[in-house]
Amino acid sequence: MFTIQIHDEQLARRLQQISEREQRPVEDILKTMVAQYPAEAPVEAAQSDMSEAVKLVRRKAYAKARLYWLSVGDAEKAAMTDEALDEAFGAFDEEGIPRLKVELSSEPPIGSLAYAAKVIREHGGVRTEGTLDVTQADDILNAEFADYLLNRMKDSDASQ
Repeated sequence: MFTIQIHDEQLARRLQQISEREQRPVEDILKTMVAQYPAEAPVEAAQSDMSEAVKLVRRKAYAKARLYWLSVGDAEKAAMTDEALDEAFGAFDEEGIPRLKVELSSEPPIGSLAYAAKVIREHGGVRTEGTLDVTQADDILNAEFADYLLNRMKDSDASQ
């Protein structure tokens, strides 16, 4: 048994009033209140499960990388421990070749979204003429998008 002292008299009275009104013990009232808050253990368990899942995915990727490195005769990389690869492994490139972080280019591949962002940054960002008042977004969508859809439907009907 665990005993709790409530030093705040108003709080103690309020709990007692609720208990009397609902004709339940104070302990039941507190259980109901505490039940509103998520338990700590499931969150921690979920985070642990997630980190275990991530670890499993990485281990599978490392195994695939080691097989590749062995097939090309790179025994040094193939002999790296999981812990060493946690620090050094970068990614599989677009051809499926495993690369360490030091082997990856700092330049994103041409045609990728990252490359588009790089080009935009190099040219001073995106410039627009005018501004968009976000409070009018619904009105714009209702008017413009509705017109767009109606025109698409008319075009579709005309082509049939």
